[in-house]
Formats: sequence, C-alpha cells, structure tokens
Amino acid sequence: MTPATYQAFYCYDSKLSVHLRNKGFTCLTIAKNRQTNNLFSLYVRDEELNEELKKYNESLV
Repeated sequence: MTPATYQAFYCYDSKLSVHLRNKGFTCLTIAKNRQTNNLFSLYVRDEELNEELKKYNESLV
C-alpha cells in the first residue's frame, strides 16, 4: 500500500489501541505528536476498522 491509497486513523486512546490490536488490527507505528507530545497509534482506516470503532463506541454507552 502506498500512502495515496489508504486513509489513516490516528488513535490517541491507549485503551482503544490495545483493543484494536487484540482484535487483529495492525498498528503501523506508535509516535508522538510534535505539537502536543501526546502518543498516538496509526492504523489503516478501512470499512472493517470503521465497524469495529462503532462497536467499541457503542460498548462505552
């Protein structure tokens, strides 16, 4: 995949990132935002990830 062919999902929630990895999603990298110094995990955003994010958010309510 080249950067032009996918959308990125920047995850700043460590619990969500662990959940996604446990569900089999691949974290491309973990980095620090230069402006805020907050850590984020980077994932490829696709339909499968979007569905899992919906399920995760619904479970929080």
